[in-house]
Amino acid sequence: MIFLTLALAGSWGPPPPHPTVQSVYDGDTLTLHNGDKVRLSWVNTPELRPKEDFGYEARDLTRALTLGKTVDLVLQGENPRDAYGRLLAGIQVEGRNLSLELVEAGLAHVFVIPPEAFDMQPLLDAQERARAARKGIWGTEHYQGAAHVTSLHANAEGDDTKNVNGESFRMVNLQAEPLNVIGWTVSNAAGRSFVLPDLTIPPGHTVQIRSGHGDPQRDPAKQLVIHLGSDVPVWDDHADRLTVYDRYERIVDTRAHGH
Repeated sequence: MIFLTLALAGSWGPPPPHPTVQSVYDGDTLTLHNGDKVRLSWVNTPELRPKEDFGYEARDLTRALTLGKTVDLVLQGENPRDAYGRLLAGIQVEGRNLSLELVEAGLAHVFVIPPEAFDMQPLLDAQERARAARKGIWGTEHYQGAAHVTSLHANAEGDDTKNVNGESFRMVNLQAEPLNVIGWTVSNAAGRSFVLPDLTIPPGHTVQIRSGHGDPQRDPAKQLVIHLGSDVPVWDDHADRLTVYDRYERIVDTRAHGH
């Protein structure tokens, strides 16, 4: 673990060395005293819009632990910002790791988008404890399967018919062991279905599943990517429902769009 305060490339400027948390939007999104927004690393918490179970509880725990307090940012790489300019960072506050606290409370799941140098095992162990106790999110329907759909981008940039791969969804492995999705099926509300190819997802890692064609990215040191192989858009821009089934035709998770 390295606490970095290096100047960043581009117009955003360097993060403050010992910032104070000014506001908390949700469990994994905070604003610092200088206006910098932080997307908390290593975890994903329930959304507030659209409202998901335990979203407010996750926000309230993050507020209780960080609001108005001086924190240390745990940054990795030379430019730890996303496309929106948010800092991607872990947060240490009064000797506590915010991500770990959220996972222990059952208010977040482990969420890895490589490259990742942080030791994830303490977080994975905490997740198994919370899951076994059915704390928080682990008692809800969307967290009973081996994987969870964290986002669905149904409306591609520009003309969907010319940018089929602009449609995608992201899915995370919730298990403590690697998960192979070969033979799993993905369907939309209209009944179109697609069989997933051979891919092993490490514990806590995510895979981006694009609607069109392309070469898979199976190296877990990078973001995993596979394709549904459709020539036309799969998801309705206005309203749809994604359902993931395992190879035994059991529902793993669902996610609605536009409802």
